[in-house]
Amino acid sequence: MRQRWCIYIMCMLLAACSADDAREPVPATSDMPVAFAATLHTDNTHATRSANEIDDNVTLQAKGFGVFGCHTGLYKYSDSNVRPNFMYNEHVTYDGTNSVWTYSPVKYWPNGEGETNSSINTGENPHYVTFMAYAPYSDGSTGDAGYCIPSFSLQGDLGNPWLTYRLHTDVTKQVDLLCATPMLDQTKPVGNSKVNFTFGHALACVGDKVSVDCSNDMKTLLGNRVAGGIPNIRLEVTKLEIVYTLTSKARLVLWNGGEPNWEPIYSGNPVCTRTVTLVDAGNVPVVAYAYNGTGITSTQSVWDGFGVYYIPIGMSDNPQTATVNVAYQVSTYNGSDWIPGTTKEGSVTLYLNDYSLTAYKPGKHLYINITVNDDEVSFTVTAAIADWVNGVVGNSGNVDAI
Repeated sequence: MRQRWCIYIMCMLLAACSADDAREPVPATSDMPVAFAATLHTDNTHATRSANEIDDNVTLQAKGFGVFGCHTGLYKYSDSNVRPNFMYNEHVTYDGTNSVWTYSPVKYWPNGEGETNSSINTGENPHYVTFMAYAPYSDGSTGDAGYCIPSFSLQGDLGNPWLTYRLHTDVTKQVDLLCATPMLDQTKPVGNSKVNFTFGHALACVGDKVSVDCSNDMKTLLGNRVAGGIPNIRLEVTKLEIVYTLTSKARLVLWNGGEPNWEPIYSGNPVCTRTVTLVDAGNVPVVAYAYNGTGITSTQSVWDGFGVYYIPIGMSDNPQTATVNVAYQVSTYNGSDWIPGTTKEGSVTLYLNDYSLTAYKPGKHLYINITVNDDEVSFTVTAAIADWVNGVVGNSGNVDAI
């Protein structure tokens, strides 16, 4: 009798294990390791105030990336019934000596043998693994990457893996964020094929190029003053700053289905302020001259590399904005010195959540062009929209302003 009970208990245990395996397939090992490759477009002309931008393959190799792997057995990826059971934030680094991406301990492709299902038309019933990746790698605590990428979904959570991203308190330490196109339903390859990630920018950038110019009306006005007997005139920008109100924290879901999938986080302080000063007392650019007898000459002033990253997500209760504050004056030359005139000052606020303009989407940057229309306080601000990967302006137009 005791022997029968032992056999009965053993059968029950085996049945329970089989049920667990059906819910959460355990990868069988093979003799083929999982290998990775990673690329980023190398013709990037983007520039920000941060030293942490990833603008070419060399920078990507220096930063490394994190990988999540979901093994789904005989079933293809389903975002409602998966978990990163194969790899969880695996740190992949670049071995420059051997020109390969490495990680440890090495994972091996699941075998396609052993588990079959005649109702699934999958040929030889392969085991599927879906891979997702982001860069730079973060352990959630170390350095600037750890500050900006502080947390992840738990390894046991069902659903798409995600990470939390937040803006750094120091704009110069802000971390660029890349998201790879997910590699869905990968199976053990024939030969030495690698899982090849293509990374794109998950953030947007604003203000990395700012220009100030005179309108034709302003040039005419300065020219008329010359004709009125004033020998030399110039228009100077005495103040130019951009104050950003930005979403401070959001969640990036690594299965994006296309563009990076950002989700808002409303707990805590959802917004923060960043101020970038382009013109101060020690840096006063001259935008236009008017000379007696020679008319008007415009000298457009342009600043490069002063942009800030922002999370391209709309928040109706706390819209993201960039307020451009400008002050200028018209100075006259009396033969020996320049005499400054009355300072004119004004501002315009741009909304950064207008998805009718592609500048506000991931991987785009928004250039700010300021035109002084006359010697009253009036500005025209336009958006020059460029792909992050090549810096080619796609289109431009008026930006919604307060």
